[in-house]
Amino acid sequence: MEDWAREWAVQEVFGIEPELLNDDRVGRALDAIAPHLTELTSIGARAIGEFGIDVSTCHWDTTSMSLHGAYLADDQDEDYPRIKHGHPKDRRYDLKQIQTGLAVTGDGAIPLLSRVIDGGAAEVSQVTGTMKALRAMAGPKQFLLVADSKLVSYRNVTALIEAGCDFIAPAPASSIDDAACGAREGSGPPVGGPEPAAGAGGVSRRRRSGTAGGGPGSGPGS
Repeated sequence: MEDWAREWAVQEVFGIEPELLNDDRVGRALDAIAPHLTELTSIGARAIGEFGIDVSTCHWDTTSMSLHGAYLADDQDEDYPRIKHGHPKDRRYDLKQIQTGLAVTGDGAIPLLSRVIDGGAAEVSQVTGTMKALRAMAGPKQFLLVADSKLVSYRNVTALIEAGCDFIAPAPASSIDDAACGAREGSGPPVGGPEPAAGAGGVSRRRRSGTAGGGPGSGPGS
């Protein structure tokens, strides 16, 4: 933290000496903030009404943070997400981790929803709960969720369509065979057919250029 504060001119901008931002102090600050997360995350929700933020499009992504230390299960607070081994983005499989998720508006990148997630939880399992929380914020408006390939699973896509939530996400690489990727040379039409097969809001649920999207009215037989 001290090195970060020096590199990013924290003292010059905020008048805080870098030496004061040690790991122990930051840890105590986070412990003090933890019981008030609901109030803090509601700030973004209040900004929607105050400034007329458009929440019809939201972007959601997760990341992992590897941590040094034992972090024994018996020493962790069961009321909070657990630090565990998982699938780290930095490939430090020797370390335990915690995960975080953040949703921001397409309009101005205003943070709307943040979550701390168990280190061992699968990313794909976080999509439905996130969608429901964001859908509640959007209200009756047409809603589009933009996420990475972890959105694409049968359960998630079914839940999104049933909830009337349009979505855009890249298809997982494992779902696209080598022949299809090799056929993408040049500037021809996308593999999977040039027709958009638009669902609600003009978002396609068919695979085009390795992208999946969908919404009500875009399922089979529609």
